[in-house]
Amino acid sequence: MTDCCQKRKICHANGTGEQVLMFGYTAKEGCEAKFDAIVQEVAHGFYNMKTGIRDLRVCHPREGEVAFCITFTGKEDMEKFKMGPASDAYDMLKGVMVEEEQKYTGGCLMPDCHSLASLIDTLKQKLVSKSYNDHDVEGVRKEICKWYPRDEEWRKFVHWDESPHKYTRNLMFSNEFVDVILMCWPPGCKSSIHDHDESSCWAYCVEGQVSEVQYHIPKFDSSIENNKSSTAVGRCTALREKCVSHLRAGDCAYVRNDIGLHMVCNNTDKPAYTMHIYAPGLRRFKIFAERGDVSIHTLAEPPMTSVAGVRTSTWTDDVDPEGVIDFDSWNSFQLGRQKSSTNSECDSGSSA
Repeated sequence: MTDCCQKRKICHANGTGEQVLMFGYTAKEGCEAKFDAIVQEVAHGFYNMKTGIRDLRVCHPREGEVAFCITFTGKEDMEKFKMGPASDAYDMLKGVMVEEEQKYTGGCLMPDCHSLASLIDTLKQKLVSKSYNDHDVEGVRKEICKWYPRDEEWRKFVHWDESPHKYTRNLMFSNEFVDVILMCWPPGCKSSIHDHDESSCWAYCVEGQVSEVQYHIPKFDSSIENNKSSTAVGRCTALREKCVSHLRAGDCAYVRNDIGLHMVCNNTDKPAYTMHIYAPGLRRFKIFAERGDVSIHTLAEPPMTSVAGVRTSTWTDDVDPEGVIDFDSWNSFQLGRQKSSTNSECDSGSSA
């Protein structure tokens, strides 16, 4: 399957846009005192420059040495500084410094960011409840958005189904309070419309683009309203669309039962990847049809395509990604097996 090139890159996506410039000078032997006098004048001038500069630090480790670290509001301001004040400082120090040692190092200001391992450690610390009512939703969202995915961190969790229209669920981490799942979306596929019982659900786009459609909570008939059983089938009022969000790499959506139902789909012609954080892990949920049908499902262990990067045997053709039996597939499979068994019996009879 051809991958989408839309990725979130550290320092370049959703960053501040600030630029950092570092440079320094060293005095010629015997010129240290004069060098330091000029450096003091230069530093004084730099400290009083305000426009386009976010922060300035001057390091004077010893006589005859100086280093500058300056943060600019953008690349244009940094380039203007290099051509103007930095060039003037160079000219002022020209006769007393070792010229060949003067170097510039600059680039984007690196934000506070997570590796996948540090993000999961943070989720373990923050998500220690069995109800969405106890979650710091925005605090967790901010931590999730600090992850700038690197291929070597998450590609090992990617597994696809043989069906080109079936998304997959790949377990990255799980404990009693949280499941972290990588979902792989082929072009044109979608989930069912569903709720999340007592779970919070954060959906973070790792790569590509998906759409999330949220629906208002409908009214239920008596077979579903306040029903705490493990399974049930009933009716609800027609679903009303609430909002549509298009998630690109680095975007994070959130939903829970007092916000609404949702459905996720990949309407593009390229694969997409999302990381879903369920807290606690999703074990009970309702599945909806827009015409008003609704069913309750409870799963002791939802089937996963893979666990910790290793493909499992629980992901079969007759199970859909929500973990509910795909009855059409099951019946077709069973019918095919019965025909095969009947043919075998006939063959055995004739050979006897």
